[in-house]
Amino acid sequence: MRKKLYSNLKNFLPYYNEYGFKEGYKLYKKLSSSNLDNIFLYGIKHPIHLRKNEQSDLEVFKQIFIEKQYHPYHYKNPKIIIDAGGNVGLFTVLMKNRFPEAKFITIEPDSDNFRMAKKNLENYPGIQLLNKGVWSSDVKLKIIDENASKWGIQVVEDNENGTIEAISINTILKENNFDRIDVLKMDIEGSEKEVFSKNYEDWLPKVKILVIELHDSMQKDTTRIFFDTLNKTWPQYRLFVSGENLVIENLSI
Repeated sequence: MRKKLYSNLKNFLPYYNEYGFKEGYKLYKKLSSSNLDNIFLYGIKHPIHLRKNEQSDLEVFKQIFIEKQYHPYHYKNPKIIIDAGGNVGLFTVLMKNRFPEAKFITIEPDSDNFRMAKKNLENYPGIQLLNKGVWSSDVKLKIIDENASKWGIQVVEDNENGTIEAISINTILKENNFDRIDVLKMDIEGSEKEVFSKNYEDWLPKVKILVIELHDSMQKDTTRIFFDTLNKTWPQYRLFVSGENLVIENLSI
């Protein structure tokens, strides 16, 4: 009994630290239930929706709203924010509530994740939601493992059999007449190796802050290729670690 009480208190503590006793306890109980629809959060304008049978939704929620791995106070009044690998849209929800005047492009290749992102973002203006993957060029992709977790979907280029459209950062800039990206968040499950291998010369110098999770366990040499490219492209930068992410500021712009 005492052991269970200690475990519950330990699990509740991050909610208390972030939202206080009353709001923290309500959120803790809500997330411990089987009903993960209509989650109300202090400071978030519209309710958040998670799938009750998809554990990855809950883990992403905790990373963003409890563990603060994407702390918004790192960013200085961004105007253009791109969320590459948007999952169910929670990073975009967080940032849109902090920076309501910013323009957003949120990109997610998985159709189920995309439907949930659409549900979470439908009440927010100024967000363009793309059911696509992110790649070094505009190609077709296919999913490697259809049974993978919804936050671990990997893709490969396959123009003959692929069913997922991929878009490059270059194309996003051209289609939207952007000359700069203030925040580029990238969590694309190993595809970052391809994105930073080629066709980065035009768009990468225009990024002010890059928030990225690298996946060497999925794609060998991803980190080496990423930093080779970054060191060739950004003469000066500042880097720190936030949870599973690297947050890197381009000091040249």
